[in-house]
Amino acid sequence: MKSDPFSPSLVDPLLPPESSFRGRIHVLASASSTQDLARKAKEIPSVWAAEIQTTGRGRQGHRWASDHPLGLWCSVLLEPTAALLPLLSMVGSLAAADAVRSLTGIEPLLKWPNDLLVKNRKLAGLLVETVARPGHLPLAILGLGLNLAQQAADFPRELRSMAVSLRQASGRTVPRAQMLAAFLDALGTRLTQGPVEILGDFSRHWGQHGRTIRIRSGEQEYEGRAERVDESGHLCLHLPDGSARTFASGETDFPA
Repeated sequence: MKSDPFSPSLVDPLLPPESSFRGRIHVLASASSTQDLARKAKEIPSVWAAEIQTTGRGRQGHRWASDHPLGLWCSVLLEPTAALLPLLSMVGSLAAADAVRSLTGIEPLLKWPNDLLVKNRKLAGLLVETVARPGHLPLAILGLGLNLAQQAADFPRELRSMAVSLRQASGRTVPRAQMLAAFLDALGTRLTQGPVEILGDFSRHWGQHGRTIRIRSGEQEYEGRAERVDESGHLCLHLPDGSARTFASGETDFPA
């Protein structure tokens, strides 16, 4: 694989002059997790990326394979509005899909609550964590792991049938600086939208909409038709007995 230089000086010029992220991008050679870097940051907003993560993580404590410089591993410290905070995972998913589409023409499908899929394989995942502030709304850390340059052998053996990179999907490698700039540009736009627009756009790209899926919530597993995602970002499932159930979190089946 060709060298892929990655630094703030390569990202900043690709952002619009008015972007709130310009001058606030930090790239490290290695970090335990970019989420941890963002949690310690004082600058809001700020962007934290690493060439590799030694203990990258996804939702519910799952490990994220990011110990090679073959993807975009980054976290953004934000101060979202009360209306957007519960939808931030969807905001990030839409922004990541916008970036992928603009650079490659590929149209990822979205999987509730936080994944991007291409051909039913996982291209990217989002992670939202909050930072409590007494007397104020919490800050939010929006993490993104996006597979860019991996070939099959670069993924852990147990993930090779479930994961995909943009290189595999498009036949070309997108530079990390270019992808980060596209993601931040799209994120800046998405953060100006209201919940109705976010939910509408998510539904249009939601690969599970109307399909029968399984969801694991705590120790329980449910199966039903995915009806909608509500204004709190919760999944509404129509169960076989005719009842409806809403889930604030959980693991939906894979593939979507």
